[in-house]
This record gives sequence, C-alpha cells and structure tokens, in this order.
Amino acid sequence: MKFSISVPIGAYHPFLPWCLESLAKQGDLVEICLLDASDDPRVSAVADHYNAALTYRRHGPDGGQSDAIKEGWDHSGAPFLGWLNADDILFPDTLKKVSEKLASNPALDVVYGHSTILDEQARMTGYHWAVEPPGPRLLEGGIISQPSCFFRRSSYESAGGIDLSLHYTMDWDLFIRIYKSGAKFDFIDAPLSMVLWGDETKTASFNARRREELQRIIKKYAPEEKQSRIFRSFAIQNLLSRIRPDSLQDAITRLLTRGRKVVYGLAADGTIADRADLSLAHYDPEPKEKILVAFNDGAQLADIEIPGRTFTQETSGNIATLTMDAPVSSADAVSVRVSAKAGKPLRFRYCQWA
Repeated sequence: MKFSISVPIGAYHPFLPWCLESLAKQGDLVEICLLDASDDPRVSAVADHYNAALTYRRHGPDGGQSDAIKEGWDHSGAPFLGWLNADDILFPDTLKKVSEKLASNPALDVVYGHSTILDEQARMTGYHWAVEPPGPRLLEGGIISQPSCFFRRSSYESAGGIDLSLHYTMDWDLFIRIYKSGAKFDFIDAPLSMVLWGDETKTASFNARRREELQRIIKKYAPEEKQSRIFRSFAIQNLLSRIRPDSLQDAITRLLTRGRKVVYGLAADGTIADRADLSLAHYDPEPKEKILVAFNDGAQLADIEIPGRTFTQETSGNIATLTMDAPVSSADAVSVRVSAKAGKPLRFRYCQWA
C-alpha cells in the first residue's frame, strides 16, 4: 500500500524542510512529488537535499496549484493520493495509521483525521475546529482537514478528478464529489498533520475569487435553505481572524464559540474546562529537551503531564517550561496533558518546542 503525495510550491516557506522531512520519514509508504513554481533558489536547495526521496520533481511554471497537484499524481503510480502545501507537516507514522485503517476495511475509499494548528513561529495554538467524522455536513462546510485526508486513486478518478479551475476550494469541491459518488469514508480520531494558519495563507484569504468559488460550491451542493448562512459563516470566520488587537479577537472568539467545538479537551477559544491533550512533533536534526506551554492566566493554575516521560517544571508568570529527562528525537511526537486545578477553567495560548 502506497500513497502519492503532491507538494505544490508557489513560494518558499520556512516550514518546507519539515514538510519534506515529515514525508521522507513515512518510509516506503510514500511517493513524494515536488512541483515548484516559485523560481526561488531556496526551494531548489531544499529539494536537492531530499532528491533521493523524491519520486518526481519539477521546477518551473505551471497552471496553478490544482494543475501542479494533478501533475504530481499523474507522474506517480501509488493507489492512494493526498497533498501537502509547503507549510503543511505530517505527524510521525501518519501513513502507517492510515494504511492500517484501510487494511482493516478494504472497502474504504477515503480516510482522514484531525490536524493541529501552527502559527508562523511553529507554535501549536489549537486544533482544526471544523473537523468532524464523515457525513452529509460535508455539503455545508469544510469538515475535512485536507492535509490529513487520503483517498483511493480510483475513487478520485471516478469522481472526475481535481477541478483545475479552482484555486482556493479545490479540496472541498473534490471531497464533496467523491462523497456524492458513493465512496466510503472513515475517520481516525488522532491528529495526522500540522497546518499553518496565518494571515498570508490562502485559507485566510477572502478575496473576490475565493468568494466566487465558495458561492459556486455552496449553490451547487448545500441545502438551499442553508446557503446564505453557510456563506455568512465563512465571511465571519475571515473577519474574526483579522481583528486586532488580539485581546479583542479573543473576546469575540469566546462569545461566538462558547459551548461549541471541543477537540481533545481544548475549546475553540482556548478554554480548558477540565483536561486537554496537546500534540507536538518535530523534525529538526537535533533532539529537543524543552517544551513551553503558555496560558492567558497564570501557569500555576495548571497541572501538566507528559505521558510516558519524566520532566522538571519551572513556572514564570503565564508560561510553564518543561525540561524532559530524555530528549525527544527527530520524527517523534509527544502529548502534553494539561488539567485545570480546582475546577477553575484555564485559557490556553500556545505550546512549542524551546
């Protein structure tokens, strides 16, 4: 069982080495196809470093991201497909978990899981809150995190392939068409990828072309009585991400998400009511010994564990520094478990390697 993973690159991003390292460390399960339209020597230098791991490599102009993704799949032969952008990173053993799920039920066509969210400083700030198990709500919103989704090539082809005219919403459109074709979906309740959410990412854009693409998909697939509300929710999310200062954004987020999505004990507004599990992995050559966990409230209000590891903890203001007795090697993952003391809710900010 193998996976063809296209990596379309429109511009260099500092996460690119981790992106390719995370794929290379998946072992013989993966065929990596690098499609570079950036004309940036830094991309070529990173590609040179990973050249032996690449099944297909192209530098030069293309017809856009969708065209590049298709090009990679067309130049590889694995029966399962997926793609990562230059700022997406797989967790260790992701493809092993997916292949085991597929092997347990050979009728499956699509398998996906959760994603953690990173900021530009590679700090884990939460989870992809919209993700949920498969069902008809896919027609109403992006319940699939694209970097954590893998699908059968034959089902992709039966659904008509990727729409080359789409620049922002090709993933949602493709997943809907595969779903409506009768393909069988399943869900892995684990984080499978790390995804950048930043002001400059395509997901954060709400320009005229993205609005048009969203409206086209919503009008075609969503229930008519819900179409206005669905489009409005995309607009509100984009507006929310641009509110400054951060304190005002936090206050509005708490208001809009109160009592809603909670993933592994962490609410969309950062609240930990009882206990939350935070997932971290890294792909730097040197081992990591320290983790920082930051809160909006004092860090002394939190009980912190790292299951399976011993560590010492220092607390200063809103930040807890965890120093592990045994360093975490490259391509390894840890879970940081945070519990609120005395039943008083905590507000989580970020978790990062130090």
